[in-house]
Amino acid sequence: MSALPAILILSSRGEETARRLASTLGGDVLSPAPGELKTLLTSLWERPRTALSGIIGVGAAAIYLRAAGPLLRDKASDPPLVCVSEDGHMVVPLTGGHLGGGFDLARSCAKALDATLAATCSSDRAGLTAPDLLCRRWGFVLEGKEHLPAVNGALLDEGILPLRADPEFLRLPFPPCYRVEPAEEKDGETAPGEDAPHPKVLVSFRNAPLPPGAVRLVPPCIVAGVGCRKGVAAEDVVEALRASFREGGYTLSALAECRTIPEKEFEPGLVEAANLLGVPLRICSREELLALPGPFTPSVAERHLDLPGVAEPCAATAGPLLAPRTSSRGVTVALSLRPLRFQGRVDVVGTGPGDARFLTAEARAAIEGAEVLVGYALYIDQIPEAWRRNKWVKRFSMGEEEERVRLALNLAERGYAVALLSGGDPVLFGMAGLTHSLAAETSVPVRVIPGISAIQAAGALLGAPYTNGLTCISLSDYLQPWEEVLQALRGAALGGLTVALYNPVRRDLETKLAAVREIFASLEGPVLLVRDVGRPEESFRAIPLEALSPAEVDMRTLVVLPGRNVLWNGTRLLDRRGYRSERGRNESTERVREDEAVVRSRQESPSEEGAAP
Repeated sequence: MSALPAILILSSRGEETARRLASTLGGDVLSPAPGELKTLLTSLWERPRTALSGIIGVGAAAIYLRAAGPLLRDKASDPPLVCVSEDGHMVVPLTGGHLGGGFDLARSCAKALDATLAATCSSDRAGLTAPDLLCRRWGFVLEGKEHLPAVNGALLDEGILPLRADPEFLRLPFPPCYRVEPAEEKDGETAPGEDAPHPKVLVSFRNAPLPPGAVRLVPPCIVAGVGCRKGVAAEDVVEALRASFREGGYTLSALAECRTIPEKEFEPGLVEAANLLGVPLRICSREELLALPGPFTPSVAERHLDLPGVAEPCAATAGPLLAPRTSSRGVTVALSLRPLRFQGRVDVVGTGPGDARFLTAEARAAIEGAEVLVGYALYIDQIPEAWRRNKWVKRFSMGEEEERVRLALNLAERGYAVALLSGGDPVLFGMAGLTHSLAAETSVPVRVIPGISAIQAAGALLGAPYTNGLTCISLSDYLQPWEEVLQALRGAALGGLTVALYNPVRRDLETKLAAVREIFASLEGPVLLVRDVGRPEESFRAIPLEALSPAEVDMRTLVVLPGRNVLWNGTRLLDRRGYRSERGRNESTERVREDEAVVRSRQESPSEEGAAP
């Protein structure tokens, strides 16, 4: 179970805000007695990070700062402390910003409350992912912390940092503010090219000297298989591990886990050594050890335990061995490289009919929280430039729907948070169905963010044209047979509801519109043509059904056929629901229609005398 925050309130005025935070983020709501805030904060400050993800203080920032001041030690070890105003409108990260997770906790609070995040760190405000923030999010270890202020300053000045990565890590989901360069292999060791400029950031598990003014992000990627004699001291186990890492040229910061056999599960020195190094001790079952292909260095474990070995097989359960085992102080150690796995996601985001004002709050949050934007170029360019800042942006042309979905899924499999943009609502003629279908071949989680469709924006523009319901049909026959489109049109005409026709593609458009004119021949009132709906240049025109032709419509036009109960008063469409206030008007309208029908009948059929009435 993941750690949860503690949420503190100082008065009843903060209870509602605290309750909203707890319902979204989890955690306990605590209310210290007067004068006891410092005591409570002290006890929370000492809790391990595995038990407490952070502290959220609801109330005035100055109160929490005074109470926490004496507890502050180091930004890497201080727990995150976030202040939230009692009304829930403002969130301020106070301590543990990047390495401690304070900024991410504050961002989660702001999202939960739909509040303003008052970030004060310059890189956060610029939308740049600083190395220490990246380190915290990925669970890496930061080395060269003393160089961090200069490195972050360079990021702010240049907007990008040169980064050199071991070959094993070149496909990690790096943000766009990093220019990634592979390290060169020389005599089995990774080294920069002779003429290459010094990188500001290294991503490596190797213990090479840091370039001047650089930081190293160390992935927790090495698993140590450990065997030992009975009664070995913890200090001997730790020193054997250090020696093995030194011999291999690896930094001990890369140690992710120790593994051993069931017979050593409760060996005190081994258990204590893992605790001293802050890594878990995992017990490998006999079944998984015996299933390994090997070969392994001959070991006494073959004779005494009927196992292929201890250190090497245990390490090999995590990944390929980096080197044969080493032995010292009665301890055997073997190291393996465990692949890094990042869980990305794809949010299929409905961007609305055009202007950004039609984006929902959830859609905006998904776009701002994404690392990559993928979509049809028009939809991407309609997103405000500030929302696209410091993101990877992948534009596609019309007709490349499967290509863009597959790219989004591939990027998510590498660990990126991807927003796949779909105009209007992604479920209605959008990308949701295709994404779910193709995602079934992967392990990528997919979330659909609904959007406002063109007909919803058009409905507001036209009045109230579908109070009783709505039928939406695409005239495009690129993805479905025209016969199925015809069947849908005939059913819609029989249903009598307002019909919205999307996607009047140019191919055979005259034939398609002729079918619309024939099927809806009994339509009373005009057809409404809404063009560029949801955009600054939006407009609509009313035309007779018989005038519906390719000269009047294109792919930027939504064709609205009013339903049986919809009235056109010359400026707007009104669909009658049957409320009491409408009944008198309905009866009057029906009498007018009956009178008009009689007049038309007499005009078309003269009397026997040949005289018009």
